[in-house]
Amino acid sequence: MYFRPIKTSLSGEVFKNSYAVTLALLFAILFATPLKAQTPVKKTRSENEISGNSTKFEIGLAGGLSLNKFSEGQPQTGQNTGYTGGLSVNYALYKGFSLQLEANYLQQGGQMIRFKDDTRLGLPETFESKNVKNSSYKLNSLEIPLLVNYTFNIKQSWKPTLYAGASYAYAFNVTENYQKTGDLLPGEDIISTVKGSQSAEGLFKSSRYNWIAGANVKLPLTLKFKLLLDFRYLAGITPARENYSYMEKVGFGSDIRTNSFVSKVGVIMSIN
Repeated sequence: MYFRPIKTSLSGEVFKNSYAVTLALLFAILFATPLKAQTPVKKTRSENEISGNSTKFEIGLAGGLSLNKFSEGQPQTGQNTGYTGGLSVNYALYKGFSLQLEANYLQQGGQMIRFKDDTRLGLPETFESKNVKNSSYKLNSLEIPLLVNYTFNIKQSWKPTLYAGASYAYAFNVTENYQKTGDLLPGEDIISTVKGSQSAEGLFKSSRYNWIAGANVKLPLTLKFKLLLDFRYLAGITPARENYSYMEKVGFGSDIRTNSFVSKVGVIMSIN
């Protein structure tokens, strides 16, 4: 009977000590668990930041419109519009600089007004020998631009880019839509206008080079995809047509280049 309270007291002490130890372990686990849980979160966040900064490649798909005009080496030239679309690959170099290679389908060209009068050569006056022809030419081309880009890191969602470079263009097809006006019958005041279209590949050089300068901005859509808004100007380096004369007179011709303002919308995908 004497030892029972002592035994009870000892068991109570052991229980109290066990309870205290258990509480201590629980608190330790509770406080330690968030620390362990936070560690991979921070690590993942830093990894994302590192991977975002280490993005080397971007590939893109874009399309849009071109506003074209022949150079004013000859008077009576005007504008027309066309389409463009293609692929791009961008490689990051160093501190905002990158190199970009593209492969595009591009329509360039413009309008020309030509005054024809072969009666000065002794030919009789007919609708074909004397007329005014207003033509709109479209040079359907495969264009390969090589560009050097510089991106301004203003903020994460706003990084405008300026770029410059050059492109090679190969005209695989040239079309002419024309409107021809002249006297229908010689000696009669009857004016006629004829509309039509035809191939005009023989009038233009198949290969030409352009200077390019432009700007774009890439707006984030998801972690990997961005919306591209791109604007550029193409100035002809080499002529698209040589020794052109709007009067078809030998010795009065000059080289004609084609210049274009191009606007495109596209999607860019980052590749880490």
